[in-house]
Amino acid sequence: MLRNEHLRLSNPEVYVQVMRSATDDLEALGLFDPLELHDLREQVQAAYTAGLEEQFAQELYCRASSYNVVPEGSGVRVGYINQGNYYEEDRTDAFSFDGAVTQEGDQLRIVLRTSGEFGVIKGLVILGQDGRTFRLVETARMIDGKMLEGVGDPDAYRVLVDLAQEAFEGNDWVRYRILRDRVRYSPFMCCPVCCDSFAQREDCEACGGQGFVPDDLGASR
Repeated sequence: MLRNEHLRLSNPEVYVQVMRSATDDLEALGLFDPLELHDLREQVQAAYTAGLEEQFAQELYCRASSYNVVPEGSGVRVGYINQGNYYEEDRTDAFSFDGAVTQEGDQLRIVLRTSGEFGVIKGLVILGQDGRTFRLVETARMIDGKMLEGVGDPDAYRVLVDLAQEAFEGNDWVRYRILRDRVRYSPFMCCPVCCDSFAQREDCEACGGQGFVPDDLGASR
């Protein structure tokens, strides 16, 4: 029951909800004694926490997320993925969507409606059938029925960054992950010159003392 690794690593929140529901079902059936159920719930929580920590180190594709599909070496997307459906950037109205992410075993692919396979997803990279490589730039994620998105206001972004740092230093991993993701989904990036260093950003001309610079996440043309 606990061994759905892709779900555990790509979307720990959904994983823990599914596992807790399954454990409640087992309790209702009377198949385990209270001590065994306690141990099972402890295992679920441990797997969830480990999933959060591992996700920090290795990002995986998540079906509940939206992504811009950006060619390596380019800052302009060729399409985007929204909750498992692929949409070409220069699309027509012939179809409601242009392709879909499919899963066969542990392998994820993007299959187009008209021309077959677009490529294979490895982590947050697409290995295209034509030999090209694309980055998946996450822009939003559905959590508990709500779309978690970034912020476009620079002042609000600064607050998000500071709150995420505070949660990180306090080892509040659940709160940190939510704040970190909202930071990632926002159209800004850490200043490459001062690196948001408190000692250097005040006099940084590249970011004007903000510690970050605009980043359109590959959406502009």
